[in-house]
Amino acid sequence: MYLSDRELREAIKNNSLIVDPVGKIGPSSIDIHLDVVEEAQVWDMEKVREHNQDHGHNERELRVSRIRYGTISEDYLKLPPHESKANDSDKVFRRDREIVLRPFGFVLWQTKEVIGTPLEYPKFICFIDGKSTRARTGLIVHLTAPTIHAGWNGHVTLEMVNMGPFDIVLPQGDAIAQVTVARLTSCPELSQEDIQSATLGQEQVTGRPTQ
Repeated sequence: MYLSDRELREAIKNNSLIVDPVGKIGPSSIDIHLDVVEEAQVWDMEKVREHNQDHGHNERELRVSRIRYGTISEDYLKLPPHESKANDSDKVFRRDREIVLRPFGFVLWQTKEVIGTPLEYPKFICFIDGKSTRARTGLIVHLTAPTIHAGWNGHVTLEMVNMGPFDIVLPQGDAIAQVTVARLTSCPELSQEDIQSATLGQEQVTGRPTQ
């Protein structure tokens, strides 16, 4: 059962749902926003190529079944170049407090909000959905992992790609997506600590708390 606006407000008020700060609440969802530009990250393909050459792999290959995201992300993510230093091969660049996504550009950018449920006795599970108005321009938000599991909370890393014909301009603070919330039939036996969540409480796109 999904929560209505009235139930969303009540859940936030009694601390059984975490959305901080709280954005605009609609009939059954809450708007979530892009964090500051400095939290937008792209893959440093030059470093990836160097690593693969050193290990005898093809330059652009990534063995996703073997990677430990928290480790590789710290080594191979970087802030997109400024527009003044970007070249034709850069599909993502920043301009003042905005990120520009060219067609097929891919960026990781976290939410301004901390979102989720308390570690102990979680009652809800949350889902991140893109906005249809953005989708119709070709912007895909939060590619394959819409679920925020019970007992997890933190800044959510959004995976965004431009599949449309435009250069899409994304300002920090934009209401880029929305969160919907469903009630669990019972509290889970397993906690996020039990399953050793790699991203619990994350404050960075790398999946780790701020050092």
